[in-house]
Amino acid sequence: MLRFSKFSLTIYLLAAMACLMATGLFAAGDVIAANKKNLVYSKQFGGNKSAQTTMASQTRTTDHKTALRIDSFDWQGEIPESRLVVVKNHFGSIRSRNHSEEKIYLHATYQEIGENSLKPEFEIFTQNHVSYITVKYAENILDAQGSLRGRTDISILFPDTVSIYAETDSGLIKIDKTASHVEAVTRSGKINLTTTGLFSVRSEDGEISLRLRGFKEFGQSRADSNSGTISALIFNDMAINLSAYTQGEIQIDNQKVNNGPVYSRGQNPLEVVFNSQSGDIKIETINPPALVQSVTPSQAHSVDVDLRNLPKAKPWKPGDPVFDRDDKKTNKQHHNKKNTTE
Repeated sequence: MLRFSKFSLTIYLLAAMACLMATGLFAAGDVIAANKKNLVYSKQFGGNKSAQTTMASQTRTTDHKTALRIDSFDWQGEIPESRLVVVKNHFGSIRSRNHSEEKIYLHATYQEIGENSLKPEFEIFTQNHVSYITVKYAENILDAQGSLRGRTDISILFPDTVSIYAETDSGLIKIDKTASHVEAVTRSGKINLTTTGLFSVRSEDGEISLRLRGFKEFGQSRADSNSGTISALIFNDMAINLSAYTQGEIQIDNQKVNNGPVYSRGQNPLEVVFNSQSGDIKIETINPPALVQSVTPSQAHSVDVDLRNLPKAKPWKPGDPVFDRDDKKTNKQHHNKKNTTE
C-alpha cells in the first residue's frame, strides 16, 4: 500500500491539476474530490420486454467558477439471439470495435457540466431477441442560456458475428477494426467506418469517411448524405463496383468524374453506392499494407461430406514405431526419422 505525507500529496494534486489545466479539461481553481460511486439499478418488466435502466451517479466537490465532473459507467451482457445490438446516444459519441469474447462490453464516460448539471441514465434491455442500449437524461440537456449540462461518450465491444445499429445526433460514430455489419445514422456528426461487413451509413450534413478493404459476404453497401462530404480509401485489390451520385463534385484519385459508375475492378464484385445531395465525393485507391490482401466473400457456405467415405486410420499395434508429438515438424521429417531408426 502506498503512503504519502501531507506535503507530498499536496504537491501531487497540484501537479495533476496543472496537467488538467494544460489539456484544457478544467479551468484554474477547479477542485475535484472523488467520493464513493453509487449505482442505482431499477428493473422493469412488461410483455416480452425485459429492461434495466441504470442511473450512474457520483458526488464530487467543485468550486464556483467552472463546475465540471467526469465519471464512468461499465456494463457487460450476453449476446442476443438475433446477434443485433441497437445503440442510441444523442448526447455524445459512439465508438465500437470487435473482440473475441462472446459477450457485449459497454464503457461510458460522462461529464456533469455546470452548477445545474445532469447525470445520464443507461437504459439497457432485450426485446424480440435484439439488445438495446440507450443513453437518456431526465431533463433538457441544455440550460436556459443554451449551455450543455452534460455529455456522454460510449464505447462498445462485441464479436464480429454481431451487427450494430448506431445512432447519434451530433456526436461522432467511429467503428473500426471490425468485421461486423453496420448501420450508422447521425444528423450532423462525423462517421468513421472501417469494416469488412456490409454497411449502410447516413448523415444529414456530417462528413462520412470510409476505409474499404473487402467484404466477408455478398450484398450491397451504401453511404448517403444531404450536404456532407463522402470520402473513401479503397484497397486496389478488392473486387468492387462503385457508383457515385451528387450535385457536388466527384473525384477519384484526384480526377473529376461524372455521376454513375465510377470504379470497377475484379471478379464477382460487390455493389457499393455513394449518394449525396450536394456534398462532394472523394475516392482514393490505395495499396494494401504489406502481406495484407482484401477480404473476399466465402464461396463455401456448406460442405457435403459423408464421414463414412473418409479414409480410415490404421490401428496402432504393439511393435509399431512411436513418435513424440512435435507440431513444428512435418510428416516428411517424421518419415525420415523412421527410416533412420530402421
